[in-house]
Amino acid sequence: MNIGIIGGGQLGWMMVLEGRKLGYGFNSIDSDFSKPGVRISDHGFTYDNYRDFVDSSDVVTYEFEHVDDRVLDYADSLGKLKPGMLPIRLKRDRSLEKEFLRDAGLPVTPFTVVHSLGELRKASGQYDRSIAKTAMGGYDGKGQYPVSPGSIPQGMPEGKYVLEEFVDFSQEASVIASRDIHGKMAFHTASLNVNMKGMLLYNVAPFPDIGMKDVAMKLLEKLDYTGVMGIEFFIRDGKPIINEFSPRVHNSGHHTLLGSSISQFEQHIRAIAGLPVPQPELLSASGIVNIIGRQMDEDLKNRILEIPGTQVYWYGKDNAKKRRKVGHVNIVAPSADDVRERIDALIDIMYGGNILDFLEYS
Repeated sequence: MNIGIIGGGQLGWMMVLEGRKLGYGFNSIDSDFSKPGVRISDHGFTYDNYRDFVDSSDVVTYEFEHVDDRVLDYADSLGKLKPGMLPIRLKRDRSLEKEFLRDAGLPVTPFTVVHSLGELRKASGQYDRSIAKTAMGGYDGKGQYPVSPGSIPQGMPEGKYVLEEFVDFSQEASVIASRDIHGKMAFHTASLNVNMKGMLLYNVAPFPDIGMKDVAMKLLEKLDYTGVMGIEFFIRDGKPIINEFSPRVHNSGHHTLLGSSISQFEQHIRAIAGLPVPQPELLSASGIVNIIGRQMDEDLKNRILEIPGTQVYWYGKDNAKKRRKVGHVNIVAPSADDVRERIDALIDIMYGGNILDFLEYS
């Protein structure tokens, strides 16, 4: 079987790494052949050759939502695209995503959709504190603006926004959920996520479920989903509120590479290929630290790997600019507290107490 991956970034790279053990071939399509997922694939294709890419793949998946429509539409027309087009359409327009979640009866923060800055200014008084998020595009904290009644920040681009009531949450968490071609569902152990400047810095598993799996199950069913999905939650008063979902393998699930009985990447490949999808077991308390905006050298690598229970995943990107994820470190330890101690040591090694310098917008 040949599996086609739309997008050539690190998520595709790890899908190929984890899928090789199953004996599959991999095709990647991207405009940049220097990306890690393309370099490791059996065959790389440009978007102008999208038909050849799809025709030579038995099943097609994606590692990013904002890709060329031609390849998505063609793969979908042949019944090869997994997950399908609905999750893509929802993720490309945040307002559609929020409306879908609300209409499905899933827990979301109150929101209003506006179509211009004028409408946004008028709607700003609906909530004491709110966040305006661009409907199109935006990830890792991009395209988000704090709004107060009667006032919006200067310099916001004209366009469609989702105005969300500010959630005074105590924690952020996520669940990696999966559903196979027969509708069987499975769930990795939830993780506690620590974000900074809108980006995931580190996470730790296990984290108590507190109803997140039930929400994930309903979402998978509503979407008639096939594959792995990452679902991010705000935790307020001990209850989960969906922040957003990602119809693909997800950064917050990288801890499964070392701490679980099966990684999110192999789980996704199994699900879309029609193989049995097991219920993952957490074998050890685990977590990750993202490597953001800095290069790797042998000295840094040695210092990281001196910390017990660590593995380095370096994505091989040339340009380590601010806010760019260029790798991550997996950590396992006897307990979640031990994982946190090792994470603290890793953050000091990698960022030297100046983490914000690596997360500021250029």
